[in-house]
Amino acid sequence: MPQGALSERRKAGLVEDATKTVLSAAGLAADDALRVWVLVHEQPDGTWGAGGSVIRYADLVALAQQDKEQADA
Repeated sequence: MPQGALSERRKAGLVEDATKTVLSAAGLAADDALRVWVLVHEQPDGTWGAGGSVIRYADLVALAQQDKEQADA
């Protein structure tokens, strides 16, 4: 994910959700949560690419805003 895109609270939520998903998919109990490791890799701005172009965090924010506006319309 882009560096700084998620607050510590949101990262914690992402890790919790991913852990629950893996536990459920693997048929494991909540007691097995320490067997699931979630790595959050933050990438510095300008190190993402798509469609042959460098994609910056501001570009991702703008795209998300456009999607939200279209969904609300």
